[in-house]
Amino acid sequence: MDATQTDQASEAAPALQEERAARHLRMLARAAEVHMEIIEATRTEAVEAPQPGVDYGQRFAVAARAVRLTLLLKDKLSRQAEEKRKAAAQREAAQEDWHGLRVQLAMMAAAYEVSEGGEGADRREAEMHERLERPEVVELIEASRPEVAVAALCRRWGYPVRVEQWLEMADEAMEELGFLPPQDGEDAADPPKPRSAAPARRKPPDTG
Repeated sequence: MDATQTDQASEAAPALQEERAARHLRMLARAAEVHMEIIEATRTEAVEAPQPGVDYGQRFAVAARAVRLTLLLKDKLSRQAEEKRKAAAQREAAQEDWHGLRVQLAMMAAAYEVSEGGEGADRREAEMHERLERPEVVELIEASRPEVAVAALCRRWGYPVRVEQWLEMADEAMEELGFLPPQDGEDAADPPKPRSAAPARRKPPDTG
């Protein structure tokens, strides 16, 4: 199985699970309706044409208990499906946050590395912050892979297109900040938040 087939299978699995859960919910809803019909029929017979020797109270109690258990199971299945949808949405949101932060840190690294230090570095970093907040830039980052976004922004703003270097520096900064991408199958409800959008500055080599 190649990478494309693996991706397709991964995308299909949640859809199949959701479809199966929906089918089970429909079955439980129908089962509750059937038991309610039994209760109605029992009431009608007991009132209008009672049969000798039939314990209508027991028949009613059995059907009512079946309805309660069916509704409880339906409620439990509904809550499980909703929790799975929320967890999937949270993982997707966390992945998007991580992706955007990684590109931003890569561009901040590019701005810092080409600066001469001091006020020049501060000015470039402030300018980069402002550029990264522009709606069209945010849209570009969200719609592109990190490598594509960083290369495009470097060309747009006249920075060296050293994509691997900038992303590597971004990854180092994210690791130091404790902001790591969510792993598949893990709950990303509360991903760690970075303290700053600026990457850690490298110390100059010791020439002494």
